[in-house]
Amino acid sequence: MKLKIDFHVHTRFSYDAHTRLEMLPEIISRRGLDGVALAEHDILPRFDVEDALIIPGIEVSTVDGHLIVLGVSHQISRGSPANEVILEVRRLGGVTIIPHPYDYFSPSIDPAKLRVKPDTIETINASIVFFETAKHKAERIAEELGFATVGGSDSHIPETIGDAYTIVDSDSTSIEDVLLAVKEGRVKPYGKPTSFWNRLRKSTLDIKRRI
Repeated sequence: MKLKIDFHVHTRFSYDAHTRLEMLPEIISRRGLDGVALAEHDILPRFDVEDALIIPGIEVSTVDGHLIVLGVSHQISRGSPANEVILEVRRLGGVTIIPHPYDYFSPSIDPAKLRVKPDTIETINASIVFFETAKHKAERIAEELGFATVGGSDSHIPETIGDAYTIVDSDSTSIEDVLLAVKEGRVKPYGKPTSFWNRLRKSTLDIKRRI
């Protein structure tokens, strides 16, 4: 079956996000998604949400840049080399995604410098300011190195969830089957850049939170 999943969503578990977890089932339905993967900053969320496919995950701050980890049951510590984290996650049976590899405003891993191959690379990230340039570079390196490719919104507010997403050819709607499809490369990314107004909306919410 074909599932439409946004593989890069932040909620209030992340320090810089404003989406409440309990909002996700309604947002998933309204945006025409089948599910989302959480990528919370350096924390593995514990939650219980019914009626929605929500994959728990971490956006780990490695010394080389950010790395999304899905399908593990315990916290992955920040501050280790990306190669070591990828090996650890592989041993645990999880999935690793290099997010926003060519977003020069975020801590980003250079895929060409890795010695250990991750499961996939995010070639479409809706939040990147120089969207087309980053997309083109990520697609080129993915082809050169033989990476499977995914897309995610990198959403930090409700309005941007689903701006980018991945079509997953999964055997079922279970988290295990979705992640297996990612590992096997049965994925294709789609999406568009987040609008100026939604970027402004997030900035406004950030300022209000600081005040």
